[in-house]
Amino acid sequence: MAPRKIPTRPEPRDSAAQYLRKAEEFLRAALDSLTARRWNAAALAAVHAAIAGADAVLVFRTGRRSASQRHEDVVDLLAARGPTDASTLTHLRRILGKKNLVEYESRLFLQREAQELVQHAERFLGWARTQITPSPAR
Repeated sequence: MAPRKIPTRPEPRDSAAQYLRKAEEFLRAALDSLTARRWNAAALAAVHAAIAGADAVLVFRTGRRSASQRHEDVVDLLAARGPTDASTLTHLRRILGKKNLVEYESRLFLQREAQELVQHAERFLGWARTQITPSPAR
């Protein structure tokens, strides 16, 4: 059986910096929300930070981003498109695994859960920053 093809869409490689900027803004919002004891907002901002960070790396590496309805597919795309260590993918998987819970279910996030999700987002974005290198000045 052939591996499932994950849909992607083209993006200009130079837009990777904008995706990374979005990721950084979402991460700052997550940290601010932790300080303000807004656990649900912190968790959701962490999820969006990770998604934007993954988009940034994929666009930088390939000129494409995921167009899949399944956010988890981005993990497979990253794994297939260049060196990505297992712990980095674990951070991303853990974050994406909580997306539906924080965004669509009625249960409220607990402080501990929000802190863990933000920590995973910080670690994932720390890696993403190392993957996106500015192009040399001409």
